[in-house]
Amino acid sequence: MEEIAVKVTIDGQPRDMNLPNDTRFEEVMHSLNRLTQSPGIAITRVRLNGEDITGKSWDDFRQLSAAEISRLEVETGELSRLTTETLVSLDDFICSLIDELNHTAEQFRLGDEIEGNETYSRVIDGIQLVAHTTAMIQHSLGIDTGKPTLDGRSIAELLGNLEPIIQDMLSAQQDRDWILLADLIEYELIPHFEERLKILKSWAESTGE
Repeated sequence: MEEIAVKVTIDGQPRDMNLPNDTRFEEVMHSLNRLTQSPGIAITRVRLNGEDITGKSWDDFRQLSAAEISRLEVETGELSRLTTETLVSLDDFICSLIDELNHTAEQFRLGDEIEGNETYSRVIDGIQLVAHTTAMIQHSLGIDTGKPTLDGRSIAELLGNLEPIIQDMLSAQQDRDWILLADLIEYELIPHFEERLKILKSWAESTGE
C-alpha cells in the first residue's frame, strides 16, 4: 500500500511519520500518542492544518485522511498536573455557569427579554468552552466514553445530549418563546451540567486527586 510522509511537530521538533495514504486522523493521533508515550506525559495541545483543535470534538476530523493533513503540531505536558488543574478550574467554571443559567431563566420568566438575551449570549459561549474542555480532558485521560455508567447510560450518551438541548433552545429563541426557553434552561440544561459535574468528579477521582 502506498505510504505518505505526514509532517508533524512534537514540542517544536519536526519529524515525518510514514503512514498508509488512507490512514485516518484518529489513527494518526493514536500513532502520535505512541510516539510521545512516556510515564505521566500526554498530548496537551493539538494544531491541525494551522487550526488549534485542542479540546474540540474529533467528529469533524475523524474521516480526514493522512494525505489531507498538511501540518500537525502537538505539545506534550505532565498529565497529572494538567488534568488536576483543568478539572478544578472546569468544576468552578461549571458551577458559575449554572448560577448564570439560573439567572438567565429567571430573566426570561420575568419577561425581561433584553437582559435575558444578553446573559443567554454569555452562557452559550461558556457552554461551548465547557464542551471543548471536557473533550480535551477525555482525550488526555483516554476515557472510554462507551462504557456504561451506574444508571446504565454511557458517558458518551450523557455528554451527547447537550446538542439536542441547544437545538431546542435555539428554536425557542427564534420563536421568541421565552417561557419555553426558560423551561429548557431550568429543566434540561442545568440538570445536564449537574450530571456533567458528577462525571468530571469521577474523572478527578480516577487520577487520584
